[in-house]
This record gives sequence, structure tokens and C-alpha cells, in this order.
Amino acid sequence: MLVGKIAIVTGASSGLGYQFALTLAGEGAAVAVAARSTGKLDELVAKIEAEGGKAQAFAFDATNSAAPDALISAIAERMGSPDILINNAGISRPARAHKATFEDFEQTMAVNVRAPWRLSQLCAEHWIDEGREGCIVNVSSMLSTRVAKGVSLYTMSKAAIRHLTAGHALEWGPHGIRVNALCPGYIRTSINDEFWETEQGKAELAKLPRRRVGKPKDLDSALLFLVDPRSQFVNGEALTVDDAQSWAI
Repeated sequence: MLVGKIAIVTGASSGLGYQFALTLAGEGAAVAVAARSTGKLDELVAKIEAEGGKAQAFAFDATNSAAPDALISAIAERMGSPDILINNAGISRPARAHKATFEDFEQTMAVNVRAPWRLSQLCAEHWIDEGREGCIVNVSSMLSTRVAKGVSLYTMSKAAIRHLTAGHALEWGPHGIRVNALCPGYIRTSINDEFWETEQGKAELAKLPRRRVGKPKDLDSALLFLVDPRSQFVNGEALTVDDAQSWAI
């Protein structure tokens, strides 16, 4: 499905980004995997290549305002112009609303909003100048339309991503550029794995419709749907994949 395409996945060293890279490579895309932890990226590249895929690792610190420009330049030089951008890198700095710090705000907005905005802008500029189509998937959250205690900065940033997605889709659609958002529910990853075994985590699980959280692989079909060249009429969409969790919180 994606043979001959070059895809970028940010935040690829673990969790959703790691799985997204494997999934895209499995469909034939050459994947530029980007994250701060380059050691883990090297392991990912080795895994993809062992399975017959193509990938290259790139250092990327989303908190650095110059990092998006440097990343796109490095990918263009080493791999060529990308066709697909997956803006997956994200952080959450939990804090009660009246206790969140200026640093919490700056870090959250830099990683969750500024970096996706700039990477999208750079890719779109290239595609428009070259007169070719492109595809962007921004990873938002089921909490982009809801709020939860202790994560107001995170939910605000993910709501911003939904509007960023719609705005870019509206402006860039005439150029053949599709921009959509993927809004996952609770997904078990190495970052939160221990939490779900705590009493608080078990209490949260008990509230969910099927008493479970998802696995990164549960998002594979949604991701592939959004990047599929046959999904040409899907643009500006925010696709929630949460096992009905958002109705329970």
C-alpha cells in the first residue's frame, strides 16, 4: 500500500510511535524514525530491517524550536522528500491546574503544539512547491474534547491539535494535502504500564466499558486508513479510537 513512500514518525522510540513505525514499514514505506532517545531508535531500525523494511534514525528534540527545520533538512538529504508525516511526539506533565508551572506550560506547548505545527508547515511548503500530494496525521487524544482533573495543560494542547488539523486541512486541501487527527483512548505502553497495576489504575479500569485499556497495535487499522491513498475523501477528520472510553470518563 505504501511502497515507494517516505514516512516520518516523531516520538518513535517507544509506545505508539514505535508501533506506528513498524506498521508503516510493514506496508512498504521507508520510515524516518525520530526521537530524543537515539539508542532506542537504532534498535527500532534494526528490527524493521530484520523484517525486510527500510528505516533510518534521526535525533529530534521537540522542545528545541530549531529541531523541526533541522529534522526535515536531514531527512531530505539522507532519504529524500517525505510523503507522510505522523506527528506523534507528545508529553504530559500532570499537575493540578493551580499548581502547574510556567515550565510545564512551555514544555507541553512546545512538544504537543509547536513542533507539530512547524513540521506540518515545512512538509506542506515542500509539497506545494513541488506540486505533489502529501498526508499528515496528528496524534491528538480522546481528551481533546473533554477535560480531566490534573491534566488541563495536556487536554488544552490536544484540543489545539484538533483545530490545527482542521485549519491545515482547509487551507492545504486544494493542493492535494490531507491532514487528519488520530485521537486514541487509554493505551497501555511502557510509560504508563505500572500505573494500571496500582489501586488507582485498577479503579480507573473498572470505570471503562470493557474494563480494559488498548494496546498500540489496536491503532494500526485506524492509522493505515488515514494514510491510505484510497482515503482521498477523508480530510480534516478527527478519528477517535477509544473502545467507548470517552463516554465513561
